Amino acid sequence: SKAAVRHAGDHCGQQGAQQMILKRRDPRSRAQHVREALWPSMGILRLVTYYKYRIARLPGTPYYIAAGFATGVAVSFTPFVGIHTVIALLIAWLLRGSLIAVFLGIVVAGNPWILPFIWLSTYKLGQWMLGNTETRAATKALHHQFTFSDLLSKPMELLLPMSLGCVPLGVAAWFISFYVVSNIVKRSKDARMERIHGKQHASPHEEKH
Repeated sequence: SKAAVRHAGDHCGQQGAQQMILKRRDPRSRAQHVREALWPSMGILRLVTYYKYRIARLPGTPYYIAAGFATGVAVSFTPFVGIHTVIALLIAWLLRGSLIAVFLGIVVAGNPWILPFIWLSTYKLGQWMLGNTETRAATKALHHQFTFSDLLSKPMELLLPMSLGCVPLGVAAWFISFYVVSNIVKRSKDARMERIHGKQHASPHEEKH
């Protein structure tokens, strides 16, 4: 029947759209990925629009998408470099959020331009919570790329204050990201439904003509 054919076509279209969201037509090399992370070729404003479009096109409810994205952003505030993805996927699974949106949240918040500010903010807030004054060596280390082994080698200087400071900042980042993304997705899906209803109402008039 026509309904069955239309349903099959819609299903194939949805699968194709999801594949386009997850894959690029022209895969980038590792060097290109590094260059794009440091300085996007499309520009900052176009990059923001691009990620906004990709988020809005993800399958699922506004809560499902926003919870996954917000979890990726919030976990990026933790000092556990190298295992952000594992932690974020586990939390998103517990919250019943989108695992795909988790990766987008980590990419947005865990990029080389934002991470240094996150590290300094969590460290200084954690030191304030502990009632300590920051050490010059620890502050200098935060201005450079560091690894999880660096945190373990200086647990009292880096890991402890950053672990404390990341909690309030990460929670705040989760709620802000959730609110922003849920509204973006809701508006996008409402606009799409309006377009679909508009086409359905226009079809009978076109057939009469």
